[in-house]
Amino acid sequence: MGISGLLQFIKDAAEPTNVKKYKGQTVAVDTYCWLHKGAFSCAEKLAKGEPTDQYVWYCMKFVDMLLNFSVKPILVFDGRNLPSKREVEKTRKERREANLQKGRQLLREGKLSEARDCFGRCINITPAMAHNLIKVWLLSCCGQ
Repeated sequence: MGISGLLQFIKDAAEPTNVKKYKGQTVAVDTYCWLHKGAFSCAEKLAKGEPTDQYVWYCMKFVDMLLNFSVKPILVFDGRNLPSKREVEKTRKERREANLQKGRQLLREGKLSEARDCFGRCINITPAMAHNLIKVWLLSCCGQ
């Protein structure tokens, strides 16, 4: 989930710009960030265990946008969980599970809007989801 407070810390060093500025260049993209944002569009399906690839197409929309501006994206995926973050990961997992259970209960009660809110808070980007994006990316860039 990133470094807490990082954006606020670096905001004075950041400047708004247009992607056109990077024409002909290569950029590295925090792909898990894109996957996480893309998963919000299909959080209910993910929570219900229904098949979906909406999160893949969300990411590919940005890949295509960069390519259309002649910017070469390098998709960067985080590594494994760090032992030093074991407790943080445990807490996040427990929070996601609690939100999933609460969302399912709200859905049974017919409280769809509240259930969707909980489903949005229980999103977990799995290695399988990253692999699905990698497969589509490879097919699109390599034509296989």
